[in-house]
Parts: sequence; C-alpha cells; structure tokens
Amino acid sequence: MNKFLILFSHFIIQSIVKFSYIGIFVLMLLESFNIPIPSELVMTFSGFLSYKGDFNIYIVIIIGTLGNLLGSVLSYYLGYYGGYPFLEKYGKYIFIKDRDIQKAHKWFLKYGDFAVFFTRILPVFRTFISLPAGIAKMDIKKFILYTLLGTLIWDVVLAFGGYYFAYKWKIIYHFIENFSIYFFILIIILIVIYLYRHITKVRKIKKLI
Repeated sequence: MNKFLILFSHFIIQSIVKFSYIGIFVLMLLESFNIPIPSELVMTFSGFLSYKGDFNIYIVIIIGTLGNLLGSVLSYYLGYYGGYPFLEKYGKYIFIKDRDIQKAHKWFLKYGDFAVFFTRILPVFRTFISLPAGIAKMDIKKFILYTLLGTLIWDVVLAFGGYYFAYKWKIIYHFIENFSIYFFILIIILIVIYLYRHITKVRKIKKLI
C-alpha cells in the first residue's frame, strides 16, 4: 500500500508539472467530485512551484478554486437528480445505509447552509458534502456561494503554505504521505468492522430460520 501511495502521489505531481494549470484544475475538479485526489498535495505542491517561479500563486488559487467549484456543482446535481434512488441502488457498494441517508437529509434541512461552508475547510469531509446537499435540494445559489467561499479559504491556506514553506517541502511531502497512509488504514479498519458486523447479523438470521 505504501508503494501504491507513493506512485499515486508521484502521478499527481507529474500531472501538475506536465499539464500546468490545466492539471491543477482537473485534479481539483476530480477531488470535489468525490474522487480520492488529495487537494493537500495538489495545492501545496502548486504553491511550491509558484515559489520556484513556475506558476503564479494567485492564478493557482483561482484555478484550484474554480476546479473545486465545478466538481462540487457536478456532485450536487448528481445528488439532486439521482436522489435517494441512486444511493439506495449504489450506496451499499460504498457502505451507505438508508438510515444514514435519512440523517443526512434531516441534517441539511436544519444546517445545510452552514454545513456546506464549514466542511469545505475540513479534510476528507469537504469532498463528500455536495451529494447530500443536492439530495436536500439546497438552493443552488447559496450552495455555489458557500462552496466558493469555503474552497477559496482552503486553497489559499494550502497554496500559500506550499509557497512560504517551500524550503521545507520534503517535510511537508512526508507529512502528507503519512497522513494518507493513516487515512487509508482507518478506512480499512472501518470496512473490516462493517463486514464483521454484517456477517454476524447474517449468521444470527440463519440460526433463527
């Protein structure tokens, strides 16, 4: 797994180097469309390249934010038009239960506006907020506004972090790499727990039958 993460990180870095601003835009779009692309790596490395003079730091931030916005809007409409039928059909493949969908729906009815803004500046959660927002039929204008503000803050922090700490890039890269490893380990543990509980329930049902 460690080797895979290193190769994946290398792929992201090479995509930015090779495709420049277009690479940044596409990667950030994919990240906001629920694809596991680490914006922490994309934006900090782009900030680092800005320090070297390869990029303009302000264009990097604008491009990254626009990519986030477009990806978020696409994810929003996926939830808006797909709705519960979509998650009921495909949710089981990503371990989403019906009761969790119901909770998300009620959560957005009560905290929707604030939730979209706040989670945009939180790792991991920021990439999955658009789908339930679409399901909850959140006003698209408000969704765009809060998404834009939240992602702008996130991208500014990451890009300028990569810019001003460019001389410590190896330390930053090592931290991001390790963070990704811990995140994937956590996901695996959660999957194992879910499968264990699911198998246990099936066995109990069989005994009753």
